[in-house]
Formats: sequence, structure tokens, C-alpha cells
Amino acid sequence: MTGVPETPLPPDPALGAVISHHPSNRLLPLITAGVIGAPVMIILNFTLAQSDAWYGAPLTVIIVAALGLALGWYILHLWNREIVLYERGFTYREGSKTIPFLYAEVKSLRLKAERKAYLGGLLRRNVYRFTVTTIRDEQFHLTNLYSDAAELGRHFEEQINPLLRESIQRRLESDESVAFSDTLRVSSDGLSESGRALPWSELGGFRAQSGRLVLLDRSGAVWHSLLLSEIDNLTLLVEQLCVERPTDSHA
Repeated sequence: MTGVPETPLPPDPALGAVISHHPSNRLLPLITAGVIGAPVMIILNFTLAQSDAWYGAPLTVIIVAALGLALGWYILHLWNREIVLYERGFTYREGSKTIPFLYAEVKSLRLKAERKAYLGGLLRRNVYRFTVTTIRDEQFHLTNLYSDAAELGRHFEEQINPLLRESIQRRLESDESVAFSDTLRVSSDGLSESGRALPWSELGGFRAQSGRLVLLDRSGAVWHSLLLSEIDNLTLLVEQLCVERPTDSHA
């Protein structure tokens, strides 16, 4: 369900009114458990359970019990997860534990979206994974486990990007460098990556190609290329590249 649920959640005294509510998509763990459990049960039924050996029946019971416990733990572990986005922050619930965060506590957001095909392309689905890292280096993932994962990622980005944008600009104005990946950094002077530097005046352009961000120098040669899914705050990096790119550079 997207947006405020049918029974509206009350506002949070510290975080404000509810923007959207994303409980766990309980069908996914049930399907996964079924896909794993059903073949095992069928195989046992026609093999070990039919054995005349003394250990056939007790071993079948032990395997079925162990499988049931494992799959039950897996389902319950994911059953009560929930994310609620508010005006000034969000809550992350895992089981009985609910942790509140302010949007200002988020340091980075990595985005990964894939279109996957199954059964020779007969079935297709979008798979999302948003990696959230806080200023205390706490990290968690927003995935298709949560209902309306695409909307969750969009709402989340809308809330944190203005705050991150202000923070990045302040740091650049203070001559600090800002990390946008494990190796790529941006400063008021230009880009740097693993000891290499590319001044803004030498930036020739950039493009997205085959799931990668390709950075070009003035000659049009590739200066650096990295996966989009390895970039922190991709939208804000692209904004900065657009601002700093010379007007006569490559697209």
C-alpha cells in the first residue's frame, strides 16, 4: 500500500505527520519458504520416507522438523518488519524493536534497481535495493521486502536530498572533499579517485552507460567509470557534475 494506510497512523511527537507506511510484504517470505520446502518434502516422501531401513522414519521426522523450524524462523524474522516515513524522520521496525531516525542522521543513500526476467522472460519484476548509511555508520537496506519499494525509495530520497544537498555545499565551500563512492571524491577543485585528480576545467562530460557512470576528460577519453550501484547520493553527484561541467564539454 502506498501512502497513508487505510487506518491512518498517528503523527509522531518528534518526527511529525506520516508521509507513507511500508510494512513488510509478507507474501515474499511465504513464497520463498514454499519454493524451498515443497521440493524437499516431495523428495523425502518418495525416498527416505519409503525406506525399509530402521532409520528411515525417524530421520524423516528429524529432517521435516528441522526444515520446519528453519523456514518458520525465516518467515517470522521478516514478518513484522516495517518502515514509516514521517515529515522529519522515519522509524525502522524489526520484530518488536522500533528505532527512530531523523533524516538529518542519514549520511548517504545508494540506489540499485534491476529488471529481472524469469522462465525465459515470461515473468518480469523490478528489484530494488536502497542502502541507507547513517552518520554513525549504521547501515540497513530498503528492498522489495517492503511494500511499494519503489515509492519507499522515492519518498525517502525526496526527504533526505535537500538536507544532504545543503550539507555537501557547506563542506565544499569549506574546502572539504566529499566522498561519493569508496574511492571517488568531489571538492571545490574537481574530482579525485585513488590518488588521481581531474580539475573541473578538465572535465569533459559524463554519461550513464550499461549501468555505469562514465566520467570523461576534455579529450573525450574515459577518466573513470564505476557502477551506479556503487555511488552514494547519485542524484546529488549528477547535479554537481552538471553545475561544474564546462559549457563546451561533451554530453
